[in-house]
Amino acid sequence: MFFVPFVRRGIATLEGDAAAHLVRVLRVEPNQQFEISDNQHRYLATVVTARKSEVVFEVDEQLPDLAPVPEVTLYASIFKFDHFEWLLEKATECNVHTIVPVIAERTEKGLDQAAAKRSERWERILLEASQQSRRMEMPFLTEPIPFFEAIEKEASHRIILDELRQGPPLVTLSLQPGNSVALLLGPEGGWADRERHLAMEKGWRPMSLGPNVLRAETAGIAALSTISQLVSETATC
Repeated sequence: MFFVPFVRRGIATLEGDAAAHLVRVLRVEPNQQFEISDNQHRYLATVVTARKSEVVFEVDEQLPDLAPVPEVTLYASIFKFDHFEWLLEKATECNVHTIVPVIAERTEKGLDQAAAKRSERWERILLEASQQSRRMEMPFLTEPIPFFEAIEKEASHRIILDELRQGPPLVTLSLQPGNSVALLLGPEGGWADRERHLAMEKGWRPMSLGPNVLRAETAGIAALSTISQLVSETATC
């Protein structure tokens, strides 16, 4: 799956670094057929031009859209970037809809400001993970927001993941068609007591991922994997 800026009159074009990557690294050649997406629909398309500065696709047919799934937003407290970027990649593979970096009380000093400078790199990670996992749409990545703004956001189910392992198991969450899910993920070192209490006062529900204390990025992926499975079970009911 390759993402293209748009499809117009049955033609889609990639230019610059994206085209060079397809030609030099992936060895794309004319007459090869691939799935492409304009971030709205999927298409089966044939390569008609493959140069390092430009790759042109001609659409053969529009493919059926994937079944809609509940929108899952991950409010992820910012932590060390190598771990955070791994979370971005795997969250994309787990079909997250939106990722919101959150500045928590225990976010390491300086990471919040540095995060704003990495948006281009993070968008590239999301693009590559979306193509690898054959998503129809890339997830949205927002600007970092403070914790106190994050807990004001609405969703059908608002869940705070906490190293204290409070609340029922996440696997017991009951999802209905049309539901949205928000997951609030703490930083390295966990939530400050004040943050935990404020989130619960705002209606965020603590749920558990099991008896062990997980690293932040592991907890995020475990939660998204669980939600993905619950979504699949809901769709087959």
